Amino acid sequence: MTASTLLLAALLAVPPMTLGAQVPAGEPARFLQRYIGLGPQQIEEAQRGGVVSKVLEAADRDEVALFGIVAIDAPRSEVTRRMRDLSTFLRMPGRMAFGIFGTPASVGDAASFVADPSDVEAVEKCRPASCDVKMPAATIDELRRAIDWSSPSAATQLTILVRQRMVDYVEAYRTAGTSAMLEYGDQDKPRRSADVFASLLAESPYLYDYLPSFQEYLKGYPKATLPGVTDALYWSSDKMSPLRPILGITHVSIYAPPDAPLTLMSAKQLYASHYFLGAFTLTTVLDRPGGVYYIVVERMRFDHLPSRALLNIRGRVIGKMHDALRAELAQRKVALERLDR
Repeated sequence: MTASTLLLAALLAVPPMTLGAQVPAGEPARFLQRYIGLGPQQIEEAQRGGVVSKVLEAADRDEVALFGIVAIDAPRSEVTRRMRDLSTFLRMPGRMAFGIFGTPASVGDAASFVADPSDVEAVEKCRPASCDVKMPAATIDELRRAIDWSSPSAATQLTILVRQRMVDYVEAYRTAGTSAMLEYGDQDKPRRSADVFASLLAESPYLYDYLPSFQEYLKGYPKATLPGVTDALYWSSDKMSPLRPILGITHVSIYAPPDAPLTLMSAKQLYASHYFLGAFTLTTVLDRPGGVYYIVVERMRFDHLPSRALLNIRGRVIGKMHDALRAELAQRKVALERLDR
């Protein structure tokens, strides 16, 4: 059993069919100490409401796993309501812009997206199997043909095409689910994002051993159904200086199972323009006296980043992602504890 699987066993300590509405006494402190490796001072800090986080061990060199927890003095019903208000909830440190895709998606949903100048320069030089922006080979060929790179409006042309391709991708995913996820063709060896997601999900049981219906829903979307789940797809432009801006597309699912003391929010990466082949995040909002514990586990697969001493891109990205998680948890605590809710 992984540490993440043991989290639910430690927190609930009951079979799935007899899931109660109470968290056993002494949890999640026992889990945090035994399986995450937090010391007594760190556990006490989490209980006091401080942000506690850690880079977890990962078997694959190209994978990174992050853990974070913060106590929030707000009822779970209110936290869940705020989570479902994605137009507000998706605002976070380092996020320059984002948009939620409607049903059906339209280019207007991506109206605030503008191609970053560094990506415009990189895309102009792109060739299949040789590109500094992660894209399918067919898209690389299309951009070479469709854009007049000698024109002053080349950046605008690229922006318009990317907006349309995002819409096309979202609609294809809504129809076919994981099987429609793209294949990256920017390096010599094509890489299927669907395979990466399947691997991350298989390695990330988290609470799913005790809530298999949610795992099956994520695997079977859009054909699978699960009453009470809220789904949304959104694009985002995130910046972690001095790293390059990341254009991403993400599928979010929120589930508050009946008769359980928790709410789940999954975030499945469908696309990222840099650094990551795939990412999967599970946020758990767990009842505690006077409020909730807000617990995040992120698992990401790197795009074969080097770790040489002078060019430690991998280490820098891990550090920036860890900093971003801590900043997000701190922001969530402040926002969710505001009295004007």
